[in-house]
Amino acid sequence: MAQNANGVLIGNPDLEVSGCIIDSRQAQAGQMFFALPGEKVDGHDFIETAWKKGVVLVIAEEDRFKGPVDAPTVPEGKALLLVNSVFTALQELAKAWRLELGAKVVGVTGSNGKTTTKDMIASVLSQRFRVYYNKENHNNELGLPMTILNAPPDTEILVLEMGMRGLGEIKALCNIAKPDVGVITNIGTTHLELLLTEERIAQAKWELIDALKKDGLAIINAEDRLSVQKAKQDFHSIRFYGVEGAFAEPDVKGSELRAWGPLGTTFDVNHRGESTTVNLPLPGKHNVLDALAALAVGKVLGVSLEEGCTGLGELKMSKMRLEVRYGILGTTLLNDVYNANPISMQASLQVLKERAGENKTLAILGEMYELGTQAESGHREVGETLAKLGISELITVGKLAEEIAHGARIAGYSEEHIQVTATREEAVEKAKDLLTLFGPWIWVLIKGSRGMKMEEITAQLEETE
Repeated sequence: MAQNANGVLIGNPDLEVSGCIIDSRQAQAGQMFFALPGEKVDGHDFIETAWKKGVVLVIAEEDRFKGPVDAPTVPEGKALLLVNSVFTALQELAKAWRLELGAKVVGVTGSNGKTTTKDMIASVLSQRFRVYYNKENHNNELGLPMTILNAPPDTEILVLEMGMRGLGEIKALCNIAKPDVGVITNIGTTHLELLLTEERIAQAKWELIDALKKDGLAIINAEDRLSVQKAKQDFHSIRFYGVEGAFAEPDVKGSELRAWGPLGTTFDVNHRGESTTVNLPLPGKHNVLDALAALAVGKVLGVSLEEGCTGLGELKMSKMRLEVRYGILGTTLLNDVYNANPISMQASLQVLKERAGENKTLAILGEMYELGTQAESGHREVGETLAKLGISELITVGKLAEEIAHGARIAGYSEEHIQVTATREEAVEKAKDLLTLFGPWIWVLIKGSRGMKMEEITAQLEETE
């Protein structure tokens, strides 16, 4: 490790290390602690705490121990690795461990659905392989290398979600991960504020496919125009997945989507004559597409459709994504507060309408961030979709979300069914009034960008007894 990180080792050189952390509060016996310096908190201040909690190796910056007064004292049975940059050491060690593991790597990115798709891919592949993957959405320059370093020695496949906010970021993650298979869920308008054009977003996402070896495989959504355009110009082997096949013929194709249980979807899937039926514990076409991506990855890595469908049935999802909760006064809540953009917002509204059936519906929608010049039009699109779907009532939260109400009005939605609020507290008040008015059986969708903290609204409307 000292050689890979180009550092100086003090203490016991023969210790066995399993797993890594950057937060000393999470420390467990046998782990290594990266003492990352930060703007508000400096990991170097918590080295002693980490050692006391059982950490055996600390990676710290040598500049912190220059003077004789600052000479490090390493407890017996522990080790300290002094490096030029803890951040660089984290990434270099992850690179080395990825190569030592020898596991196949599946990289996943996209404007929508990448965390869900990552979870689904891991579930499908786990039917045949030992799989390790990012927890929640630990998908950035810290989360991805930590995921790799926490992968057990017997890992056969790593499934790594890759997030980005600008050009070059996915390329940097791929330099660490060295993916064998690349999955792009779609190329949308998320991050338009930073990248300015759809073409630049497409370029940034495609860094994953560009990073594949010549014999690497790309898994691409046949319903996504920009993805298919990029795929047609690419030399890698491409596998398409889809339902209608709007822009390319799907290799893995879903059909006959129908409701299953309170929030599940049953659909048929076909791959070159092999076919079966899937019972997916999630609603909506967008989740079916993510499931098809996972099945496509399974096929190229040797998992049958039958095995893959079993994996999807055992799916364990990251939290706060279209969870069904019991609400006050006999209502049903769809808690979808992890994040939001126009595509995911419209998909969730369709699920709300589909699952509520003949029952009343209420959408409590917050602001969507990072839409740049398309902020107003993106919000208005959501309002237009809401009106066309015939959602019974709308409550908007925040200044920018007022454009959702404006879009609904343009589409002919009645003013008497719109409540515009500035705060979460005001939205909760209005929602409780409506729930009291309409009584039980109403379905309520709560959704907005992560920074809106819409889960606080869910908590106020949830049945606690």
